[in-house]
Parts: sequence; structure tokens; C-alpha cells
Amino acid sequence: MNHVRNVLETRYPGLYASIEKVLVETEARYNDQNGQARSEFLLEHTSRTAAIARKLATMEGVDSFLPVLVALYHDAGKFHEGVYHQDGIPEEEHAALLAEKMLTGFGLEHSAIASVLQALRALYDEALPCIGPARIVQDADRLEKLGALGVGAFFTKSALRGRGLVDALVHTLSRELTYARAAPRSMFTASGRELAMEQSTRTIAFFDNLLEQLESWGIASFACHTIVLDEDFLTRDGAIVRGMEVSVAMPGSCPECEGPLALTHKREKGVKCERFTARFQCAHCSYADETSLCLPLLA
Repeated sequence: MNHVRNVLETRYPGLYASIEKVLVETEARYNDQNGQARSEFLLEHTSRTAAIARKLATMEGVDSFLPVLVALYHDAGKFHEGVYHQDGIPEEEHAALLAEKMLTGFGLEHSAIASVLQALRALYDEALPCIGPARIVQDADRLEKLGALGVGAFFTKSALRGRGLVDALVHTLSRELTYARAAPRSMFTASGRELAMEQSTRTIAFFDNLLEQLESWGIASFACHTIVLDEDFLTRDGAIVRGMEVSVAMPGSCPECEGPLALTHKREKGVKCERFTARFQCAHCSYADETSLCLPLLA
């Protein structure tokens, strides 16, 4: 991550280390308060996102300083006060307040700080225009979850949450496949779209091969369904696009009695997104489970 560190250190020595320290400490506090083992997943994800933001900025021919800076702060409010999304305030607002205080202390120009705060608050607030560095960071954050890098992060996060292979696939593979398929339509930059088309194909191919191998070796069987939401969706830039596909990966049969599973789904408005929940229930026994995800935001 030396390239990312150097983007900041050449202008404001000590800034990268200060951000890194905050990310490590907030995750440690969250883990301690929830009885979880120490980890630095937040820092690693943030650093990877910043590296991709730097690459995209270079590909787009813009100065990488602000995109990298926004990327480093974009999840800094996730574990505010050691809790996760429990005060009703979007994490980006907590991140913006933290960034404002720290960047002021490092003497950044007011215009630069204003750009960072605007970008952080606009990242996932559909009511705000996604402009400037926010567009690059949005793309970087989504690209970090694709391809071999995204697959590695998927299993790392699953392990940190105490989920085994099959359990992780049952509860979160639907999200990964849905986001992978929507990725090219979720990118703001031309460079992001180009990379997303390539990496989304790799993501889907990996999970297809994994599910095929699990079934052929008699470990687990999955059924993948595509639910088409045939309606108009508003993009972040205000355009209207038709239709969205949601991928649902569920057990091929009841894991307890091997009976058939019925699939139902619902949508509801959450704090930060419109949440899609798929529920699968056995017709012969009491087994039931579900998976949920935020519907992808389209650029």
C-alpha cells in the first residue's frame, strides 16, 4: 500500500498513519464490545478501496489525492462508538465529522475539506448529487468486491463472522451474485465500467464453478433463481432505467429432510437502502431460512 500512503504523505506527513490508527482502534473497540477476536478487516478493505481509487483516478486522468482521501475515510464511521448502525445516523455522517476534525488539524485548505465532506455524505445518500471524488470512490468500493479480490474478501469476512463455507453461501451468496451482475450498471466512470465488466464475469464464473463442485462431490446442492424486478429504477444521476435482476442462491432441497423448498420474497425500505429478502421454507418440515441484501444502486 506504499503508493496509497505516498499520495498523502508527500503533502501531509502523518495523515495516513492517523487515519490508519483510527480505523484499527474503532474496529478493535467494536470487536471487544461484541466478544469477537481482534481483526483489521476494516483497515484492509479501506486500503484496498483507496488503492483502486488511485488506479481509477489515474485511468480517468484526474489528481488522485482527493479520491484516495475520501476512500480512506469512507468506512471510518462504520463502528462509531463501538457499535454498528445503531444510532440511526448514517455511517457516512460519522465519517464526515471525523474527517472534518482530523483534516482541519492537519491544515488542509477549506475547499479540499469541503470536497471530502461533500463526497462522504453523498456516497450512499440518493438525495445528494454524486459528483467529484465520490464517483471514483463509489466505483472503487464496488470493484473491491469483484473478481479474485472480491471473492477473497467474501470468504475472509465470512470467517470473521464465524460462518463456514456452506453457511456463508446460503446467507450471502445471493448478494454477491446480484451485485456482480449489476456492477457494470453501477459504475459512474468509464474506467470503472470497463473493469467491472471484466471482474463481474470472473466473480460469477468462480461461484458457478464452486457450486458445481460442491454438488458433484456430494457436499451441498444449490439452486440459483433469477427474480426480475420489471419496473423503473432511478439512477443516481437521475435517469430512469427499466428492470433489475436479483439472484437468489438457496439450498437445492431441505438440508434436514430433503423436501422441496418454497421461495418467497419481499422488499422493504431500510435506514440506508431498499432491502430485498428471500425466504425459503420446507414443505415437509419446520426448516426455514432467509437471505437479504440491499438492492444495488445504479449509476
